[in-house]
Amino acid sequence: MERKVDKEYKALLLAGGKSKHALKKMTGQEYKALMTIDTLDSGPVISHIIEELKKSRYISQIYVSGPNEVQRKITSGELMVLPAGNTLMETLQKNISLFQNEPYILIISCDIPLVRSKHLENFLEDCQANPGFDIYYAIINKEDYLKQFPQNELRRIYANLLEGSYTGGNVFFINPKVIVDCADMIEQFILFRKHPLKMANILGRRVVVKYLKKYLSIRDLERMVPEYLKGYTGKAIPAAPEIALDIDKPVQLEVLKELTRKQ
Repeated sequence: MERKVDKEYKALLLAGGKSKHALKKMTGQEYKALMTIDTLDSGPVISHIIEELKKSRYISQIYVSGPNEVQRKITSGELMVLPAGNTLMETLQKNISLFQNEPYILIISCDIPLVRSKHLENFLEDCQANPGFDIYYAIINKEDYLKQFPQNELRRIYANLLEGSYTGGNVFFINPKVIVDCADMIEQFILFRKHPLKMANILGRRVVVKYLKKYLSIRDLERMVPEYLKGYTGKAIPAAPEIALDIDKPVQLEVLKELTRKQ
């Protein structure tokens, strides 16, 4: 039976991430949102993400937060353009008041060039199939990711949990009040999101020990969320590998271009 989401939601596209020196030198672009994948209509990655969000039957309005260089590339009058901060957390804090009356918003980064509307819709449907949580975070199973992207250049960092090995995605479905009330802790989680052991260390010695012994489970982590986020609850949602595939290095971009040429 096909699952559907009852409501439409606003999406916040984060487009202020800067390229590291090597990637900037290769692309000629300071911001990752403006990278070009040759076979994606020769347009910047951000244009592709916007088009996929527009296709989704669950997105009512798209907001783009980015610097002036990125804003100038956005021509659609259907979008709301917002200022970017110096950090991801600063960007969220600058703009979160616009969403204070929303039950949830979809937050997505702009450097996941293979994501499609179907991946986002499946994620939202799975969130709604697990009601009652304040934060939904996309996680991707290692076996699923490697099956889709076996190339060594596209490897990810994984957290080894009781259920298996997982990497984080680049999509959140979140109650905006969490960002307002728990900014400091969320900033730490964002900072260490690609470093599982450092993340575990934030949660305390008991968590580190369980993690190192591979006794830590997804359910353990979900149970801890209210303790660290002032009573707000969280749920990890398995998602498509495309939601995890982001671009940080020139070699990753080269492999990605080769992949898209074969599609």
